[in-house]
Amino acid sequence: MPPGRNNPTSEPSFPDAHVLELLQSAAVAVTLFDPIGARALLKIPDAELGRRFKRALVRVAGLATVLNIEQRSIREESAQRRMELGANQGDSMPARLVAAAKLIHFSHFCAVIGLTPQRVRKDLASQRIFSVDVNDEPYFPAFFLVEQIRRKDLAKVVRTLGDLTGWDKWGFFTMPNSWLDDLTPLQALFYGDRKKVLRVAAKFAKQ
Repeated sequence: MPPGRNNPTSEPSFPDAHVLELLQSAAVAVTLFDPIGARALLKIPDAELGRRFKRALVRVAGLATVLNIEQRSIREESAQRRMELGANQGDSMPARLVAAAKLIHFSHFCAVIGLTPQRVRKDLASQRIFSVDVNDEPYFPAFFLVEQIRRKDLAKVVRTLGDLTGWDKWGFFTMPNSWLDDLTPLQALFYGDRKKVLRVAAKFAKQ
């Protein structure tokens, strides 16, 4: 029998090793930032802690979309890491957005936003939210989870955009707009300019 097979103490494969490295870095950061809070986290059941951690990750990714922050502007990846990401995820824009958790699969979106699939479909049909197609699967923007932007405000803008495609709506929300002093509509909503964004959305929908 080859050594290491079915051995729980053997070295993990690369994807598992990378995940463990990320979790270890997160644990170090939490412990250094707030040692008392880190001890409090130990009292949370494993499954609940995992759910909360995933929810926090997705919300941070959504906030990065709102503020137009590119992860690579914060930490440059090594050439080897870029090659590995490219090999595993492809070079297309949708693949990069999914990899950065800026787009979330329907099943994960329901879990993180705390709504049933039926409710999400209802909100989608009533144009309170929108999705985009990636490989014929529905993905939802993580910015719908950002607590700093009111969901009602987002819903009004989405509805104003009408029957535009999901990707057209994504482009509207995430691209700088000259009518908004070169802010993206997401950034303008973040800063409280709801009425101005609605006017711009109405113009965009008529183009």
